[in-house]
Amino acid sequence: MMEPEVPQKEEGSDGVATPRRFKRLKLILALGVIVVICLAVSFALRSGTTKGSQKVTEPATEADVQVVFPQKPPASVELQLPGHTYPYYEAPIYAQTSGYLKMWYHDIGAKVKAGEILGEIDTPEVDQQLSQAKAVLATAKAQFALATANFNEAKRLWQTNIDSKRDFETMQSTYLAQQATGNADADAVQRLQALEDFKFLRAPFDGIVVSRSTDIGDYIGANSGQKLFIVDQENPLRVYVCVPENFAKQVQVEAKADLSLDEFPGRLFPATVVTTSDAINPSNRTQLVELQVHNPSYELWPGAYTEVHFHLSSPGNTLFIPANALLFQREGPTVGVVQSDGRVEIRKVQIAQDLGSKLEIIKGLSPTDQIIVNPSDSLSTGMVVHAIGPNQKPGTMAEN
Repeated sequence: MMEPEVPQKEEGSDGVATPRRFKRLKLILALGVIVVICLAVSFALRSGTTKGSQKVTEPATEADVQVVFPQKPPASVELQLPGHTYPYYEAPIYAQTSGYLKMWYHDIGAKVKAGEILGEIDTPEVDQQLSQAKAVLATAKAQFALATANFNEAKRLWQTNIDSKRDFETMQSTYLAQQATGNADADAVQRLQALEDFKFLRAPFDGIVVSRSTDIGDYIGANSGQKLFIVDQENPLRVYVCVPENFAKQVQVEAKADLSLDEFPGRLFPATVVTTSDAINPSNRTQLVELQVHNPSYELWPGAYTEVHFHLSSPGNTLFIPANALLFQREGPTVGVVQSDGRVEIRKVQIAQDLGSKLEIIKGLSPTDQIIVNPSDSLSTGMVVHAIGPNQKPGTMAEN
């Protein structure tokens, strides 16, 4: 008797997943995830492109900038320049004879008169030479006196035919020789007397002793180049100042100026231009000018820094702008100028002088230019800005 066949179950018919079915499910899920990711990326790209196109079509935001107009100079301007004071004369005192410093009589700060003795050098060697030279001169004078007497006697006798002409000529030669010897000895005495006089170091003019570089007992060599004293004449004082090229023609001889010094607040000292170099220094484009200021009380000192104030007529070819409008770039000093269409132009300018809060511009600007003050470092040519004048609202152009 045959056993009945038991029907076999098909793969997966009971709802239980086989390994092959798991593989198909994983593949379907992976494909689904990839499709979702691609859709998301495509949407994001499309959204970004739309926003970018919107940004291109939207106008850029315009920055507000404060502007001013260059100012024309007044009819007369005060030109303030730095200067330095110098003594009218300065004389270093050197030794002309050798010896040891015996005494000094004036120290630094002493007011001395012309010819007054500053110090004395002990010169025993010169003293001895002078004494000997005087003795020799005395002998020469005696011999010359004797030769003179003999010559006169010989001349008398020759004229009366008592002596011969030959005796007369001999006496005459002796007389002339003694005369020459006496002159030479007198010159030697004068030379040594001059060296003797040089033992006294004297002031060459009325002034002030500003330096003493020797002391009692120091050996001093003649013509050694050592400055023993320095004497300055401080009334009047010289003042030197460099005047910019565009004002050089206006600063002429006899022009008036005032000096101000920090140690004398509120005081002005009148000065007068006495000479100019009549040449422009190519290194700084200035002319050297010398002034004199009276200093009878010696309250002004040489070597001091001073501000020199000139009152001049305006050259008429310059403009003034605030100092905070300047930009420093590789090509030199520049400013930002707002054009009529609101675009920025970075323009190079030439500065005549820096007046502190203001700059005097000699080249590069016109009176109608709108100058940006306090410009940012990112300012560049072509930028679109809104210019704000002193009485304007943001976003409007400044009026001329």
